[in-house]
Amino acid sequence: MAASTVSAASVAALLVVMLLVVLLSPSPAAATSGPLPVRCAKRELSACYCGRTTYDRQELYAVNCTGTGLSMKQSIDVFLNLPSETEVLIFTGNFMPELPTNIFGINNTMNKLRFLDMSNNGIQEIKGKSYHHVPNVERLILNNNKIGLNGIGFHHPRVFSNFESLIELHLTDAFADEGVVNITADLHEVFLYSNLSRLAKLHLEQNKMSVITEPLVFCPLPRLLDLHLSNNQLTGIDFDIKCMPHLRFIDLEGNLIRGLSEEQFSILDSVQSDNKSLAIDLSNNPFSCGCNIENLYSWLRTTKVSVRNSDSIKCRQDLPKNPLDPYAAYRNDCPTPIRTTLVDSNHGGHKLVMLFVFCAVIAFLGVVVYVSRFGLKRLRPEFNTSSRKIHYTTIGKCEEQEIHV
Repeated sequence: MAASTVSAASVAALLVVMLLVVLLSPSPAAATSGPLPVRCAKRELSACYCGRTTYDRQELYAVNCTGTGLSMKQSIDVFLNLPSETEVLIFTGNFMPELPTNIFGINNTMNKLRFLDMSNNGIQEIKGKSYHHVPNVERLILNNNKIGLNGIGFHHPRVFSNFESLIELHLTDAFADEGVVNITADLHEVFLYSNLSRLAKLHLEQNKMSVITEPLVFCPLPRLLDLHLSNNQLTGIDFDIKCMPHLRFIDLEGNLIRGLSEEQFSILDSVQSDNKSLAIDLSNNPFSCGCNIENLYSWLRTTKVSVRNSDSIKCRQDLPKNPLDPYAAYRNDCPTPIRTTLVDSNHGGHKLVMLFVFCAVIAFLGVVVYVSRFGLKRLRPEFNTSSRKIHYTTIGKCEEQEIHV
């Protein structure tokens, strides 16, 4: 009876364990984050993957041709044979120096296409009518290409004219190095004639921009929210920001800004007053010590603009320094007195002052010790003689007193 009871208990325990294993083991569907990628059925798309996948936190139908090394002809074949249900096209790492007219075809309507990534394809020229039939694209990425400035702007100012729903435009390191100084004039023409009325985010990082030749370059973008200009060579805010009523963020990190004028501070404050939420990033710029950094620190204490990474803003000493007064060279130029907030990136001025004071203290102590030792040596014999006389006299007096008693 006992044996049968133990056997039943063992079987029951085994069944419980098996049930737990079945319940806790992930099903094949749960083990993957989404459908496995499969090669596209069409022959022209055989190097790419097609199917539904998660993109931008959504489940969308995507065609992915990443790193396939397609030639110019093969690339054109891909665009002409895209499935009409395509919502995401990732076409990167191929060879496509020129985007021909009607790249998606004359009769092919890409009404469902929302995300288009054409980074790193060696693109040098975009025709004025390259992009047709893309009314619903929300994000266009053209990073890491070599677009020549003679390939847009005055020659093809309507390159983005058919992106009626475009919200994000990514042009990070997108242009050729030649003639990059005139980039803002060309971009102004493109923005002016492309009707990007819904564009909210513009990325222009790493394009070696140094001079804003057209201050109104961004004014044709009335709904712009975020302007990314980091890692260029800009020396200030030399473009109009008042014409963008919804602007909320300006990224100027990693440029060559040495100082901002009072007028530029006032403009930032006025835009903040209108928008109520303006933010700016000025970190990793070589602000010069003296008036420039002092004016910036003064502005930081009073402005309502949100300055990101403000704790990392430092200055760099660029004038000859007086060890006694490292900021003497600035005093004649500054409208207000220099205060102790001035520090350079290596705290060089403070280090020099501290070093000078330290050396002075050490020298003073050395003199004191030397004089003290010399004086003590002269007084030591007299001190010893006096001590002995006093000592013996005292003993003699004590002995006389004892004898007398």
